[in-house]
Amino acid sequence: MSCSDTKGVVADINMRIELKRMIDRTLAMDNGPLAAILQVAVGTLDQRIAQPQSHIEEKEEPRSISAMICRNVRVDGRRTSVKLEGEYWQVLEAMAFETGGSLDRLCDAARRDYPYRSLASALRVYALAMLSQAAAPPSFFPAEGSDSGSKRSGRKRQTA
Repeated sequence: MSCSDTKGVVADINMRIELKRMIDRTLAMDNGPLAAILQVAVGTLDQRIAQPQSHIEEKEEPRSISAMICRNVRVDGRRTSVKLEGEYWQVLEAMAFETGGSLDRLCDAARRDYPYRSLASALRVYALAMLSQAAAPPSFFPAEGSDSGSKRSGRKRQTA
């Protein structure tokens, strides 16, 4: 039994003690149904304490869920923080490097292109649009100034 398994058993024992105290209080208040529920919980803990190895779960490999990374950037001259998945930060950094600009300039461009979205959403859509433009044939995207595909919600961005 490893150290973490021992800690789990100790936690179960402490929980059992607290549940027994709660049962005593509920019986003193004449609350039979609650006491019955607590008894079931105590019974389950008794089983776990008696055979701790049977309740230890094998840890599965975690899914490839990307961790959210928070970074400070400047948008319109103001410092703000943005939380994005690591893959988006990699794409945005590569785009900034290829254009010879900075991450802050990309954030400014995303804010200009998508003013009615949150900054995180604007950056995701901006990165996707830029990658799509790079991968798609030129005729795929509408000409500059055309209204197709550029409808935005009526929500106005508030400025301080």
